[in-house]
Amino acid sequence: MAVIVFFSIFVSRMDNLIRISTKTELIRFPSDRLMFISAEANYSMIHLEDGFSYLVAYQIGQLEDMITDQLGEARMHFLRIGRSLIVNTNFILLIDTAEKKLIISNCRGQSHELSASREALIQVKYYLESHEQLQ
Repeated sequence: MAVIVFFSIFVSRMDNLIRISTKTELIRFPSDRLMFISAEANYSMIHLEDGFSYLVAYQIGQLEDMITDQLGEARMHFLRIGRSLIVNTNFILLIDTAEKKLIISNCRGQSHELSASREALIQVKYYLESHEQLQ
Protein backbone atom coordinates (compact mmCIF):
# COMPACT_ATOMS: atom_id res chain seq x y z
CA MET A 1 0.00 0.00 0.00
CA ALA A 2 2.78 2.46 0.84
CA VAL A 3 4.34 1.93 -2.58
CA ILE A 4 1.09 2.87 -4.33
CA VAL A 5 0.72 6.04 -2.26
CA PHE A 6 4.35 6.98 -2.90
CA PHE A 7 3.93 6.35 -6.61
CA SER A 8 0.82 8.51 -6.88
CA ILE A 9 2.54 11.36 -5.05
CA PHE A 10 5.57 10.94 -7.33
CA VAL A 11 3.43 11.06 -10.47
CA SER A 12 1.53 14.09 -9.22
CA ARG A 13 4.79 15.87 -8.46
CA MET A 14 6.18 15.00 -11.90
CA ASP A 15 3.10 16.44 -13.58
CA ASN A 16 4.04 19.85 -12.18
CA LEU A 17 7.56 19.84 -13.55
CA ILE A 18 8.62 22.61 -15.86
CA ARG A 19 10.93 21.35 -18.59
CA ILE A 20 13.09 23.66 -20.68
CA SER A 21 15.03 22.00 -23.45
CA THR A 22 17.75 23.48 -25.66
CA LYS A 23 20.04 21.84 -28.20
CA THR A 24 22.49 20.78 -25.53
CA GLU A 25 20.63 20.99 -22.20
CA LEU A 26 17.50 19.94 -20.38
CA ILE A 27 16.46 21.88 -17.29
CA ARG A 28 13.73 20.36 -15.08
CA PHE A 29 12.34 21.73 -11.84
CA PRO A 30 9.08 21.58 -9.87
CA SER A 31 6.85 24.54 -10.71
CA ASP A 32 6.34 25.37 -7.04
CA ARG A 33 10.10 26.05 -6.74
CA LEU A 34 10.07 28.74 -9.44
CA MET A 35 10.04 32.16 -7.77
CA PHE A 36 10.19 34.34 -10.88
CA ILE A 37 11.58 34.78 -14.37
CA SER A 38 13.12 38.05 -15.51
CA ALA A 39 13.77 39.15 -19.08
CA GLU A 40 17.37 39.81 -20.10
CA ALA A 41 17.16 41.11 -23.70
CA ASN A 42 16.65 37.97 -25.87
CA TYR A 43 17.35 35.71 -22.89
CA SER A 44 15.54 35.00 -19.63
CA MET A 45 16.86 34.43 -16.13
CA ILE A 46 15.07 31.73 -14.14
CA HIS A 47 15.19 32.20 -10.35
CA LEU A 48 14.43 29.19 -8.16
CA GLU A 49 13.59 29.07 -4.46
CA ASP A 50 16.91 27.48 -3.48
CA GLY A 51 18.88 30.42 -4.91
CA PHE A 52 19.70 28.73 -8.19
CA SER A 53 19.51 31.10 -11.17
CA TYR A 54 19.87 30.02 -14.75
CA LEU A 55 20.11 32.04 -17.96
CA VAL A 56 18.27 30.44 -20.88
CA ALA A 57 18.20 31.38 -24.55
CA TYR A 58 14.44 31.88 -24.62
CA GLN A 59 12.52 35.13 -24.58
CA ILE A 60 10.14 35.59 -21.67
CA GLY A 61 7.09 35.21 -23.91
CA GLN A 62 8.33 31.80 -25.05
CA LEU A 63 8.75 30.70 -21.42
CA GLU A 64 5.27 32.00 -20.63
CA ASP A 65 3.89 29.77 -23.41
CA MET A 66 5.86 26.78 -22.07
CA ILE A 67 4.45 27.28 -18.58
CA THR A 68 0.92 27.50 -19.96
CA ASP A 69 1.36 24.38 -22.12
CA GLN A 70 3.07 22.27 -19.45
CA LEU A 71 1.16 23.14 -16.29
CA GLY A 72 -2.48 23.44 -17.26
CA GLU A 73 -4.47 24.61 -14.22
CA ALA A 74 -1.33 24.94 -12.07
CA ARG A 75 -0.27 27.89 -14.24
CA MET A 76 -2.77 30.06 -12.36
CA HIS A 77 -0.06 30.77 -9.75
CA PHE A 78 2.05 32.55 -12.37
CA LEU A 79 1.43 36.12 -13.48
CA ARG A 80 3.09 38.07 -16.24
CA ILE A 81 3.93 41.54 -14.96
CA GLY A 82 4.76 43.96 -17.72
CA ARG A 83 7.23 42.99 -20.40
CA SER A 84 9.98 41.70 -18.18
CA LEU A 85 8.64 39.54 -15.33
CA ILE A 86 6.74 36.34 -14.65
CA VAL A 87 6.19 35.76 -10.93
CA ASN A 88 4.89 32.89 -8.86
CA THR A 89 2.18 34.60 -6.78
CA ASN A 90 2.86 32.23 -3.87
CA PHE A 91 6.17 34.03 -3.31
CA ILE A 92 4.85 37.62 -3.35
CA LEU A 93 5.63 39.10 0.05
CA LEU A 94 5.11 42.82 -0.60
CA ILE A 95 3.60 45.04 -3.26
CA ASP A 96 4.33 48.74 -2.82
CA THR A 97 2.62 50.67 -5.59
CA ALA A 98 3.93 54.05 -4.38
CA GLU A 99 7.57 52.89 -4.53
CA LYS A 100 6.95 50.69 -7.62
CA LYS A 101 8.44 47.78 -5.70
CA LEU A 102 7.65 44.08 -5.52
CA ILE A 103 9.36 41.77 -3.04
CA ILE A 104 9.47 38.06 -3.81
CA SER A 105 10.47 35.86 -0.86
CA ASN A 106 10.40 32.25 0.28
CA CYS A 107 10.39 33.51 3.92
CA ARG A 108 13.51 31.43 4.58
CA GLY A 109 16.21 33.91 3.62
CA GLN A 110 15.81 34.01 -0.14
CA SER A 111 14.27 37.30 -1.32
CA HIS A 112 14.45 39.57 -4.34
CA GLU A 113 13.36 43.18 -4.70
CA LEU A 114 11.93 43.77 -8.16
CA SER A 115 10.55 46.85 -9.83
CA ALA A 116 7.55 47.20 -12.10
CA SER A 117 5.29 50.00 -13.25
CA ARG A 118 2.82 51.42 -10.78
CA GLU A 119 -0.08 50.44 -13.06
CA ALA A 120 1.10 46.83 -13.32
CA LEU A 121 1.54 46.55 -9.55
CA ILE A 122 -1.92 48.00 -8.94
CA GLN A 123 -3.35 45.29 -11.21
CA VAL A 124 -1.38 42.55 -9.42
CA LYS A 125 -2.53 43.85 -6.04
CA TYR A 126 -6.15 43.93 -7.19
CA TYR A 127 -5.87 40.43 -8.70
CA LEU A 128 -4.41 38.95 -5.50
CA GLU A 129 -6.95 40.68 -3.25
CA SER A 130 -9.92 39.55 -5.33
CA HIS A 131 -8.55 36.04 -5.94
CA GLU A 132 -7.77 35.39 -2.28
CA GLN A 133 -11.26 36.54 -1.21
CA LEU A 134 -12.79 33.83 -3.39
CA GLN A 135 -10.91 31.07 -1.59
